[in-house]
Amino acid sequence: KIIQNDYQEFFTKGIMVNNMLDSKAVFPFIKQFREKFISVELIRIGGENDGGYLVPNIMNSISNCFSPGVDDNAQFEKQLSRDYDIKSFMADASIDSLPLSDSNFYFKKKFLGIKDNNQFITLNSWISNNTHKNDQDLLLQMDIEGSEYEVLTYESIDTLKRFSCMVIEFHNFEKIFDLYFHKMVSGIFEKIYSEFSICHVHPNNCCGVMSYGGIDVPRIIEVTFIRNDKIEEVKSNCTINLPHRLDRVNLTNIPVLDMPVEWWKKDNIQ
Repeated sequence: KIIQNDYQEFFTKGIMVNNMLDSKAVFPFIKQFREKFISVELIRIGGENDGGYLVPNIMNSISNCFSPGVDDNAQFEKQLSRDYDIKSFMADASIDSLPLSDSNFYFKKKFLGIKDNNQFITLNSWISNNTHKNDQDLLLQMDIEGSEYEVLTYESIDTLKRFSCMVIEFHNFEKIFDLYFHKMVSGIFEKIYSEFSICHVHPNNCCGVMSYGGIDVPRIIEVTFIRNDKIEEVKSNCTINLPHRLDRVNLTNIPVLDMPVEWWKKDNIQ
C-alpha cells in the first residue's frame, strides 16, 4: 500500500497514481543497472562536497570538457584546467558570468536543450562548433535540473559516444515508478548502454529516498559512465563497494545518504 506521505509526494512531483507501476516492474531496470556497473580505477575531480565527482582515471586523454549547468560552482572545471590543461566549455542561461575565471574556460549564456535559438543550444551543435569532428575523447559533466531527460532523449548515440566519460546528474529519479517516466528513462539508459558502462553512482543527499514496494530510489543520483572502449585502460579487479572511499556528501548539514545495495551489489541480483 502507498502511505499517505507517498500519495502527497507523487502528487507534488506530478506523478498520477493511476500511472503507477507495480514495484516489481522496476526490478528489470535495477537489475540491468547492476549488470552494467563495472569496477575501474576512479579519481575525484572538483570540490570536496557538492560539485565534486568521481571519474575514471582517463583524464590525461581527455581533450575538452562540456559542462552544461554551472550555477555558482566551477571547481570541477578548475581542477581539470589546473591538473590536466583541459579546456571546459560551459553553458548556463541563468547566470551572467562564470563564478571562476580561467584561460581554459569558455562560457555561453544559454541552456542546453533540444533546439538552437537565442536561449537554447543542442549538445550536438555545441560540440560540433567547438571541436574537430574526429575528436572522440570528450568529457561531459551535466547537471541541468531535470532537463537531462529531454536532452538525452533527443541526442543520438553518435553524439553521446564522442564522450569518453559522462557524468550526469539525474533528477526526480523516484518518478521511475511512473509508467511514462519509466518508459522514457529506460529508453535513455538503453541508448547509453549500447556504448557505455556505469563505473560509479552517488546519491545526492540533498533530497532523500523514495521507498515503494520494497525498493529504495534516491531522488537525485549522479551517474558516471565510461565508454566501453576505454574500460581496459582502467579496469580494476576490486569488488564494487559503495560508498567509494573518495565519495563525499553533497551537503554537510544533513544526514549521509548511501546508494541502496540493490542498485550495485552484484550478489544481490534476483
